[in-house]
Amino acid sequence: MHLQRNCMSKFAKVEGHSYLVREESSGAIINNDVEGYQAAIRRKRVFQIQRDEINTLKNDVSDIKQLLSEILERTNGKNS
Repeated sequence: MHLQRNCMSKFAKVEGHSYLVREESSGAIINNDVEGYQAAIRRKRVFQIQRDEINTLKNDVSDIKQLLSEILERTNGKNS
């Protein structure tokens, strides 16, 4: 993400922050840390994968509980 300068925008470095610049006409602070942004995207993907895996495991455990419950019902039904 490289900052593009058009003829109306000027950027000034934010003191004490190497990856921040201020767009002078609006005063907006812009973070131009490309590596940090890419790392955040990777963390988000990993988190989503982990969340999906956890949800799959929850569903599997629920299915196993249901099957065990059915087995117990059948076993108790035969012994009665």
